[in-house]
Amino acid sequence: MALRLPNSIPGNAFLLSRHRFANQVSAFRLVSTATSTKPTGSKNPPPNTPIRNSKKIELKPSPVKPAALPESIPPQLPSQIQDTPKKPHYQPPCHRHPPEPIDTSLSALELAKQDIASAVELGVLAAPPKDASQFMRLVYQVFYVLKFYFMGLRTIYTRRDEVSAIRSRAKSGGALPTRAELRFIKNYTQDALKLIPFAVILIIAEELIPFLALYAPRMLPSTCVLPGQRDRIEVKAYHNQLTALFSHRGVFEAICEQGKQSGFVPLSSLGNAGAVCGLLGLPTWGPSQLNAWRIRKHLNYISSDDEMLRKEGYGQHLSAAELKEALLERGMIPAPERPSEEDLRGHLKWWLDKTEVSPEGSKPVSRRLLILGLIGSQK
Repeated sequence: MALRLPNSIPGNAFLLSRHRFANQVSAFRLVSTATSTKPTGSKNPPPNTPIRNSKKIELKPSPVKPAALPESIPPQLPSQIQDTPKKPHYQPPCHRHPPEPIDTSLSALELAKQDIASAVELGVLAAPPKDASQFMRLVYQVFYVLKFYFMGLRTIYTRRDEVSAIRSRAKSGGALPTRAELRFIKNYTQDALKLIPFAVILIIAEELIPFLALYAPRMLPSTCVLPGQRDRIEVKAYHNQLTALFSHRGVFEAICEQGKQSGFVPLSSLGNAGAVCGLLGLPTWGPSQLNAWRIRKHLNYISSDDEMLRKEGYGQHLSAAELKEALLERGMIPAPERPSEEDLRGHLKWWLDKTEVSPEGSKPVSRRLLILGLIGSQK
């Protein structure tokens, strides 16, 4: 006989199945949930948390701080920098000691022999034959010396054509003469004035020429001077200018004091014109009016020469010999302690800068007289 279940069984079966489903879900949750093994104090952010940038972003740039000065260079205040005097680079030559006396122990005849020997060594004069006797050697030397002088006179004559070509070029509207050409014309003019007197002495008494080179060197043309004679003439001129610098220091200090306020010294108020002539390398004999005329003529020429030097680069193209010549013409005697070309150009530039300034009422001669006072006083 079959047994029958009660009517309530289906409802109980539903409850039983629901209970089993709930237990399975709870077991699924226990298996899927991971247990954290890290300590609770960990600094890691929780998941899905935005990470912040710890670097600070500067929207405006800050001013740059100056670098610290090294310890070896102490900082200077602005007042100290402004009050620090700047030493000028260019200045006139300064001499501390007077010139040494010139050796005059040799006679004129011995000096003439010495000049001829040095000219033969330099190739200016031809050497006599080695197998010639003493008398023939003397004859050869006299002949070669006379030939040298006549060739010098001929050079003066041939230079006339070159001077005429320069002058005709300027008159026809061509290029103006350069400073070198102007000095060439000046030297030619001086040699032409000495041509006739020297030719007369050469024909009448040729043996007097060594005495002229020793006692009257200005009478010799530039083309008729042996190298030894030229060196001796330059040494003597240097000695005379340096002697005038030390002998008339008070005169030049008075010139500086006189033109201290105005910036120039009139030639008419010059007390001792002979002292200025000596510093410029001019003759000092004669009355004061003659010396004043020499100063005016020389400084007017120097004024025009200054303009040419400024146009041609302040003497940048001049050689050492030309720089010394330009300085001596302006009364600036090169010091042996500063013989370089840079120093010589610096002295020349100092003169050109000083003379370029023209105070009110000054003239080229009066302004340069004050500059000569500065040079002679060694201030």
